[in-house]
Amino acid sequence: MPIRDSLIAVLVAFLWGAQVTAVKIGGQELPPILMVAMRFALMAAVLLPFCGIPKRYELLQVFWIGSLGGALHFGLLYCGISRVDASTSAVVYQLATPFTLLLAFAVLGERIALPVVGGIIVALLGVLTVLGGVGKGGTLAGILLVIAAAFVFAVGTLLTKRWGPFNPLVISGWTALIAAPELLIVSAAVEGQAWGAVLIASPTAWAAMLYTAVSGGLIGFGLWYWLLGRHPVQRLTPFLLLVPVFAVAVSQFLLKEGLSLSLIVGGVAVLVGVGLCQIPGRLVQVTTRLIDRRTH
Repeated sequence: MPIRDSLIAVLVAFLWGAQVTAVKIGGQELPPILMVAMRFALMAAVLLPFCGIPKRYELLQVFWIGSLGGALHFGLLYCGISRVDASTSAVVYQLATPFTLLLAFAVLGERIALPVVGGIIVALLGVLTVLGGVGKGGTLAGILLVIAAAFVFAVGTLLTKRWGPFNPLVISGWTALIAAPELLIVSAAVEGQAWGAVLIASPTAWAAMLYTAVSGGLIGFGLWYWLLGRHPVQRLTPFLLLVPVFAVAVSQFLLKEGLSLSLIVGGVAVLVGVGLCQIPGRLVQVTTRLIDRRTH
């Protein structure tokens, strides 16, 4: 991968890591589903005048990506983060990587080796260790919501890879347009009584919501879709390891969250497990290149 693309992937990881803290800050005053609905509404208003209309054969594909990767994924994630410490949710969300690799194997036919299974097991054990600290870092329901969001993100990533490449501007704008009304309907049904919080929310809460829309949304996902169109999924997923590192660092700096022993041990296990998931893919690529050189 070119150095430029690697640096862009690191930037995406930072934007997404810092976004966890922003969601936590905004969610303390704003209903979480309404907050993410406003995030997508703002993104749609900014992007749609410039992104045009998807091609006819892309319409159904974009709808599913917007509904799953946009509305369902972020709805689950924001609700989960509102119930869990930012550091804990960032670590648990790393299950998105093994989920993505397993789906890439099952759906796209990307190569997978036995050590990947070991990496996934280590990552799962790490999450179970984090679960052992529930009560210090949040509720079990919140962690389960974050796990569900990680799986839905993996599904959305694989759909984008399988059906793409898409124009990053088009997919970002139409995902926002599709997700915003879906989330508003859900929010009205389950959070309607809390909508009054919008009128009394502090500037800090509004700034947090704007950050999630601009940095985590417009910039972060636009760059992510662009990278997906240029590189294999297994080449990109290692950079997701940086997301919890940035998330924990930002949350400790801004929120002063404590680090429990279960979070530290579980977090290290998750990162090691996810890292092991990447080694086989690289070894396969190197071996394939050596064979090609010897036979051509």
